Amino acid sequence: MRGMRIVFASHGGLGCAMREAVSMILGLSVKEKTDCVDLLEGESLENYYEKLSGKVDPETIILADLFGGTPSRAALMLLQEGRAKAVITGFNMAIAIEILTNEDLGSNLQEFISRVKDAGLQGIRAFVGPQLVEISK
Repeated sequence: MRGMRIVFASHGGLGCAMREAVSMILGLSVKEKTDCVDLLEGESLENYYEKLSGKVDPETIILADLFGGTPSRAALMLLQEGRAKAVITGFNMAIAIEILTNEDLGSNLQEFISRVKDAGLQGIRAFVGPQLVEISK
């Protein structure tokens, strides 16, 4: 992942908190490869777009918290303009760890992003009751 940066784009403090949590697991070097831009209450799409655009370059993958929200809309605008490499919405810790520990982007960005997305989906598990019954669907 040489040269590639990750930016967490989110509502409130979620993105910066995720960055901190992932750095606890993977080490402080995470902060050298990542940044975060949090949307403040009442902030406009235009203002957030300007903040986010200052943190990205054409090698940046943006991890947005929620598809359709202001952070993802701004991120997708930057992707359309060629100012970011990719956008993944609905980030979780499994996605962040997968992307930050994978050193081999390879020549196929779509395959790489697909692997990252699969890791995020596999990280979602649901259990109910004292017998820990796993909900599979």
